[in-house]
Amino acid sequence: MSFAAQPVVQTGRLLAGLLSIIVIGVIAFFTLDEVTARFGVIGFSLAIVLMTQPAAKLGAFAKAPWLGWLLDAALVGAFIVSAVWFYRVKAELWTGFYIPNSMNIAAGLMGLAAILLLNARAWGFSLVIMALCFVAFGFAGPYLPGIFEHFGTSIGDFMQIVWYSFDGVFGRTTGLVADNVLIFLIFGAVLERTGAGESLIHISTALTGRIRGGAAHAAIVASAVFGMMSGSVAANIAGTGVFTIPMIKRQGFSANFAGAVETAASSGGQLTPPIMAAAVFVMADLVGMPFAIVIAAAALPALFKYIGLFAQVYAEAIRLDIKPLPPEELPVITARDWLNSLLVVLPIVTLMLAFLAGKSPATAGLVGVVTALVTGFVLNPDFRREPSRIWDALVEGGISAAQIMLAVAVIGIVLAVVNETGVAIRFATSISGWGEGYLVIALMLAMFGALILGMGLPTLPAYLIIAIMIAPAIIKAGVLPLAAHMFVLYYAVYSSIVPPIAYGCYVAAPIAGGNPLQTAFVALRISIVGLMVPYVFVFSPSLLLVAGEFNWAELITTVIRLLAAIWMFASSLGGADPMLGKLARGQRSVRFVIGLGAMIPIPMVWVPAVILAVVAGLFSRRLWPQST
Repeated sequence: MSFAAQPVVQTGRLLAGLLSIIVIGVIAFFTLDEVTARFGVIGFSLAIVLMTQPAAKLGAFAKAPWLGWLLDAALVGAFIVSAVWFYRVKAELWTGFYIPNSMNIAAGLMGLAAILLLNARAWGFSLVIMALCFVAFGFAGPYLPGIFEHFGTSIGDFMQIVWYSFDGVFGRTTGLVADNVLIFLIFGAVLERTGAGESLIHISTALTGRIRGGAAHAAIVASAVFGMMSGSVAANIAGTGVFTIPMIKRQGFSANFAGAVETAASSGGQLTPPIMAAAVFVMADLVGMPFAIVIAAAALPALFKYIGLFAQVYAEAIRLDIKPLPPEELPVITARDWLNSLLVVLPIVTLMLAFLAGKSPATAGLVGVVTALVTGFVLNPDFRREPSRIWDALVEGGISAAQIMLAVAVIGIVLAVVNETGVAIRFATSISGWGEGYLVIALMLAMFGALILGMGLPTLPAYLIIAIMIAPAIIKAGVLPLAAHMFVLYYAVYSSIVPPIAYGCYVAAPIAGGNPLQTAFVALRISIVGLMVPYVFVFSPSLLLVAGEFNWAELITTVIRLLAAIWMFASSLGGADPMLGKLARGQRSVRFVIGLGAMIPIPMVWVPAVILAVVAGLFSRRLWPQST
């Protein structure tokens, strides 16, 4: 970092810490009007990203850093101009005297340019390109074919809906995230700084070390715990992967498999209650259900997703003949380890109790933050000796919040165009046409659409854009709203491991010393149950516990089907069985077909499949006395 950039970055970190303090203070003591809250948090976010990632530090300006400073100065000036006109036009809209003119249009364009350019700096160009495509779609409406044709929009109307009204950048979604989600990003940062990470890995290794592939199982547990608190798959992989990936490789797994396990576990953490990367709070608002109900609905799908991942790791360990850790290598769990585990357990428990007591998400998040700080001081001597950890946590939480808010602001542009053109309704009608007779085809179209739209995006923005475009389509096709939103959230998360982008694997592979694309294909293989679970709860909604009319018989049979399918898929794709060792190609193919049969919710199909799965598990040595 150049000497000139250091004070700018430090100022940005100061603003990030201040943003966290403001978020906490507003929840605890104050009330802000919506205009001030939404515009203020976007303004703070722009400043934080610009200062913590100044253009002068970018490779494009390495030879002429002064051009980077000039660009940043232009962005600051552009946003200030757009801010002045934002409040001026707000007053005109309130009185009904707003008329688009060249100056307020130019000012709005300056604000949008600043948001898009800084979003690209924070997250890359995926979301920016998507937003620009939607903008082009908004203007090109009269010239488009088929269901994409619409009346189009003028530049004046476009700026009104995107910049000056509560439909675009400063719309309801921005307010929802600012009000309810940012506190959980701060909560996650505080938990990481209280010092529980190493002890959680220690405890996980001790509890799973007697199982074949125990190091990988321990990594799954640790990554899942921290993954549910992080708003970014990539950030979680970078944070926990440096500990877990070498641990998996030391036990004998390949570099690509080690990176894939970390990526799959970290991605799955975003789907694990109670926090679910804060996407749960947006989902609860969109489906109109209490947060506690949505959290309960996510519990069993998440459980089976991880059982499937454990089974895949176990089968791989059998194939590679990886033994359990020798007793002398098993870590000894100390009283300090158990105390440190409370640094995570107690804040999450108090957060859940606040939810169950009927508190708002923001208040529950605040309770979690306060509990994390108190337990850190009481239980961790290092935390008491280094109070700077609190400030570091606030800074990291503020930076994460700023980056997420910029992404949500860009989503606001997309949402405004979608609402103005009505394309989501036509898209939903088109997919629901398949759903009338072929719901599976409608779901597959929705799945591929979600995977494509979510590529390269962090969890919350990915879910938002997919919920806008895809969820209404499968609801219209006959899927329960909660199941539909859970369905698209799953594929929004799993887009992080889907080639060719697979951005989570591009973070894990360098740590593991593997190949990103090969890591991505392995991650897809070991995540097969997680990829199929959404289809299960769409057709058997009792798995969600609270969706529609709950049926105990349906739940029990669904659990039986899933357990049978999990082991058939694990032994088939992993290529090994505890009794037979390595499996021949024919055996693997048969087991894969049995697994697919167990997933199909038709008794004439799944009952024989489950019976065959039991037979294969109990009598496989008699059926196939030799394996290759």
